Amino acid sequence: MSDGFTQSDEQFILEQRARQKKAGRRKKKALEEPGGLGMNSLMDIMVIILVFLLKNYGDEPIKVIGEDLKAPESATQLTPEDMTTITVSQKAILVNNTKTVDVKQGAVDKSMKKGGEASLLIQPLFEGLQEEIAKKKREMRVLGQTYEPTATIIADQSTPFRLVTEVMYTAGQAELNQFKFAVVKVNRDSFGGAE
Repeated sequence: MSDGFTQSDEQFILEQRARQKKAGRRKKKALEEPGGLGMNSLMDIMVIILVFLLKNYGDEPIKVIGEDLKAPESATQLTPEDMTTITVSQKAILVNNTKTVDVKQGAVDKSMKKGGEASLLIQPLFEGLQEEIAKKKREMRVLGQTYEPTATIIADQSTPFRLVTEVMYTAGQAELNQFKFAVVKVNRDSFGGAE
């Protein structure tokens, strides 16, 4: 019997040590790799979020909100488009959901009109529309599209004609020359009409 290792024993020990070194290097490399997200992954996430937000923003271009606003009903076949919206409720006039002027008892205070009570121009509405139109023009220019000066008017069904006239006149002075009125779409049968 010999005290030393045989050739096969030495070979086995060397192979065992080589495997341990290799495993140690793999473990060390795994510990050294950063655990965070790479720049490409972050960009992908941002693009996905942006597309999601744009898709949801465009789903419902006209939002009628508020208990003081009940839009008239119609059996229209047209669908609403994304454009400047002027909302006339019983309490306020809004431009793209931003309040511009208060409404009291179906009228705007004469101090808010340019030229007094008989005037048709509502000054805060005019200024709000000019801001929104400038913003829309910039957006369209960036997208390489032409700006269509169209407004959708969402008015409560009990809004006085005089107030609707003032809103339309003011919008016309602010370069909006085409108007669409938002209505609640209902079945034609409820009006008794034939298809």
